[in-house]
Amino acid sequence: MNRQLFVCNSVYQVLVALWIKYIYHPGELSDIIISDHMNGAKTLAENIKDLGMFDQVYYVESNAFAKHKNAFDRKQRIIMSMCPNRTLKSFVKLNEKYTELYAANVDYFSQLLFDALAHRYSKLKFIIYEDGLFTYSRLYEEDYKSTYIQVKSLIKKMIHSVIYRKKTIYGNVTKLMVFNPENMVWKPEFHVEQLKKIDCHDDIFRKICNQVFSYDKSTDVYDRKYIFLEESFFAEGAKIDDLEVIEKLAKLVGRDEIMVKIHPRNPYNRFSELGYKTNKDTSIPWELVLMNVDMSDKVLITISSSSILNPILVLGQKVKAYSIYECVDHEHCHSRLLSGEMWEIAYRLFMKYSDMITICHSVDEIK
Repeated sequence: MNRQLFVCNSVYQVLVALWIKYIYHPGELSDIIISDHMNGAKTLAENIKDLGMFDQVYYVESNAFAKHKNAFDRKQRIIMSMCPNRTLKSFVKLNEKYTELYAANVDYFSQLLFDALAHRYSKLKFIIYEDGLFTYSRLYEEDYKSTYIQVKSLIKKMIHSVIYRKKTIYGNVTKLMVFNPENMVWKPEFHVEQLKKIDCHDDIFRKICNQVFSYDKSTDVYDRKYIFLEESFFAEGAKIDDLEVIEKLAKLVGRDEIMVKIHPRNPYNRFSELGYKTNKDTSIPWELVLMNVDMSDKVLITISSSSILNPILVLGQKVKAYSIYECVDHEHCHSRLLSGEMWEIAYRLFMKYSDMITICHSVDEIK
């Protein structure tokens, strides 16, 4: 019998994983890993347990390992290659054989997990599911290719294949599932499958998500005309003058007309300190808010995030939105999410939906 394991590092990934489970594997046993990459992960894991949709729910502290913050000597790396299950047990004890492993990030932890599980079941399918615009970019392709282990020596090749039985993510992906395959910039050698758009009118699924993210207990009310969607630059340590730009907007439209949706990974609330209304529940995905709140009279603002695109691309909704990319000092913000490849994708899609999204050069253009 088929059994899936989902790995989730963000609230968006949890939402998409719930949708995949709900639509594609309704009658099968599935387990899920909720990692410490996001705020409120422990509570989220408990909520998913209470839901009963997944057989086993694991909270895993994998953030430092996934980002290569843990140092390993040569002996430890050899042990990790020879006995990946031994290393995996220091994070999570998995006793099941899985037929499918779903992951949105092809990071160090996903690689360890795949290698360990493939030792138990050699026919394990590794499936990548969408993680926003990043999945469509060449930057994601770089991450995918980085899981390839280049071994020139025939002896070392034999060690990796016979002794280690190493299963890298590279070369072993079954398929990639995204909502809009036509927007892919890179061309994987594996199958790209279109995910069905999340149905906002599916009351059962919305109730599932509301329970998981404790939406009905939320005190957040999106009652301001302008909603600024903060991004993760601050959490990454990248300097960005987004706050200064919103201050300029506040002088034009009034501080009381603006609400800021805080990014889930940012360490503290910069905007509330200046008197802006902000959301308190950072563990609720933006897309779930859109499934519950009528935003037809709101103006959405972001720098380059897919947050203003996801209503269109994931939920099939219409929006009125602005990108303030040209208003911020993006040249001095050292983040790969704000330059080159990522901005090119965002720009292309902003232009594709220019009837709903405007790239403004001044906050004066925001109406």
